[in-house]
Amino acid sequence: MAPSLRRPTLRQNTQRASRSKRTISYAEDSHDDDDSLDQDSEEEPPAIASSTRSRAQRPLTAKGQSPRKKAQKHSRPVESSIPENSPKKKRRHIDSTAFRRPVPVSQPTIESSGVIPPWHTLPYQILVDIFRYASYPLYNESTFSALPTTKWLVAVAHLCKAFTEPAFTVLYAEPPLAPMELAHTLVDLLKRNPVELSFKYRQKVESLRIDVNQVAAHSLSGRGQLDIYSLVKDLPRLVDLEFYHDKDNRPYRDLDASIKWKYPEALFEGLEFVDPLADPARGDKTSVCKLRSWRWSSRLAGKKYPIEMLREIHLKPSFIGLRKIAFVNYQIPEPRKGEEEPPHHEEIMAKSLSVLTNLEHLIFESSTLVNSILLPLLPKNLRNLELINCWEVSAEDLGVFLLTHGSQLRCLTLNHNISLRLSFLPLLGEACPKLEVLRINLTYYNVHAFYNDAKPAYDKLLLPDQVPTWPATLQTIELLQLRQWDTEAAEMFFQSLLDSAGNLPHLRNLTIQAILNIAWRDRASFRDKWIGSLDRVFKRLSPPPKANVTLQLPPVTQAKKDEEGVKEHEAAGQSSPVESPAISSLVRRASSLDPSLNDEISSRRYATRRRTPLVGQYAESPDPSDNEDIEPLPERRQPANGGKVSGMARELATLQQTAGRDGVVTPPETDSAEDSDDVPLSQVLKSKGKGKVNEIIQGMCEIVKVRIDNLRPVETLVTEADFLDEEVSGDEDWDGDQDGDDGYAW
Repeated sequence: MAPSLRRPTLRQNTQRASRSKRTISYAEDSHDDDDSLDQDSEEEPPAIASSTRSRAQRPLTAKGQSPRKKAQKHSRPVESSIPENSPKKKRRHIDSTAFRRPVPVSQPTIESSGVIPPWHTLPYQILVDIFRYASYPLYNESTFSALPTTKWLVAVAHLCKAFTEPAFTVLYAEPPLAPMELAHTLVDLLKRNPVELSFKYRQKVESLRIDVNQVAAHSLSGRGQLDIYSLVKDLPRLVDLEFYHDKDNRPYRDLDASIKWKYPEALFEGLEFVDPLADPARGDKTSVCKLRSWRWSSRLAGKKYPIEMLREIHLKPSFIGLRKIAFVNYQIPEPRKGEEEPPHHEEIMAKSLSVLTNLEHLIFESSTLVNSILLPLLPKNLRNLELINCWEVSAEDLGVFLLTHGSQLRCLTLNHNISLRLSFLPLLGEACPKLEVLRINLTYYNVHAFYNDAKPAYDKLLLPDQVPTWPATLQTIELLQLRQWDTEAAEMFFQSLLDSAGNLPHLRNLTIQAILNIAWRDRASFRDKWIGSLDRVFKRLSPPPKANVTLQLPPVTQAKKDEEGVKEHEAAGQSSPVESPAISSLVRRASSLDPSLNDEISSRRYATRRRTPLVGQYAESPDPSDNEDIEPLPERRQPANGGKVSGMARELATLQQTAGRDGVVTPPETDSAEDSDDVPLSQVLKSKGKGKVNEIIQGMCEIVKVRIDNLRPVETLVTEADFLDEEVSGDEDWDGDQDGDDGYAW
């Protein structure tokens, strides 16, 4: 029999089926099809890029498909040798089809003008700003683990040759170092000869935030502990270096536990290392590192770097220019036996800070050193002060400090201070005239984990006669877990915000969480009154700016037509094209009922254009000072049918001016107060509970979150969202037939 007519045997069918079946590979694809990178960048695997790149992220071909997917597109499924009428065949066929059917994913629609700008022609610095804005943050602030934006940056770097260096610049400026493999890989990259690399990676690193427990305290298999000296010694642009430990964080119950890892002496040697043969053209370090921020921890410093040595270290070239410094877990020591007078650690701390002439940002966390002795000794040029979990801070001492040291403060953060009341708020406006951000969190943490001992150390948070004063420069007010006060003090507090609305033009974020221990009916009435008032006064009224700005300009002819249309409408006394369609239809309908209304509405429009409205204020009549240049209104014409339509005309004119929004501009004056139609619009809104006469509307806050309840403050608040009746869909069990398009099981 001829070879072409020979029937294949069962064994040959099995071999063909096995050869045709797609094999699952866990190896990385080569970059042969990626033409966007040069030869050097293909041969050199970047440190963090190679470690964080996902296996599912394939290099794209010219048509936007991965090589593996492109090959799968033309492959045919191989028929199995199981008979068609077999139940097993039917079951497998149904299950395979169900799992392999693509599930449509709903994606948000983005309106675009259709213009695709030439991104690859943008300058280097502009691309850096774009990628930094799109990828921030690169890691979680609390766990220091890398976020998906890191992989996105790596994918962008491999997308186009023009994107490679800008994306790596953003990635290495503040690289994620957890897990520890990333930190060790970064050290290996920094040790390499800069001449062999495509980019100057040493010059790109600017900030290092190291979690000691995840990165430095333990050894990596086959690599040992992290070489801190090699990590910092070759970084000419390193300005931020901070070490963290999870025992120093909330809930602050491990402050007495010992930490084995300490600041190594090689760390300070690496900061001052300068190679005498350094070549700046290659990106070598030619001077010592001049840090901008540093973080001291008493347990990481140990006995080798006690508080008495801090001043000496601050005088070194690497620390003398510090602008931000933090002190964690610095306590007043107990007097030893035989000591007549314990050393004044407050004065020692103040002397160590006095040598830092550029210091602007000061942080004290979990420290009893912050008391009435240390506060007056702090620098007076501080712009940012954070006091976190400091038990000795009181309202009296803080008020005196703000009066003498608060003239330059821009940001004030007071969190978890168990002895701090809010009785210093009456001095805030006078003491801190430049304050922009005020954050206060009155959540307290238990010293012992098994019973509640986190009660405030004060009786009343605020008294009714302690009226707060708010600086006019405030942009953010965040006050959380306000408690231990009565209804009268709470009403006075909220009323102070309403009274100061006209003096807070820059306020954009108002977040308040208050706790009132009163009857639920009274609390519901209190909540309805004040939440509605704060939302009405501070919530932004104007529409937000457009998210997508088109790059395609309208034709010149269309712009001329629009301009001519506006002039024609103004000449005819008709409504402007930008007027609300609902208001315009209402005006046309009223005018058809009584043609005499046209002249009256037109005259009121003319007067409205000449009048300067009182923006943000409810008022019955315009300010007399604004009426000097206003021409007198023509005498109102009576309708032909003798009906009373003056009230309707006035309300229509008011609606045109306000576009249906209450209390933004001044409504026209009334001639008769006895007519039911002549009741002012603001009076009607007042009777409906939507506004008050002479109430100032700030209307510029993008965030207004006010919560008033009686929930007991706890460390972790559990809500109904934490309880699910069933498992979240999308995580089905593995049955062996699920075969994704990317070739991976997860």
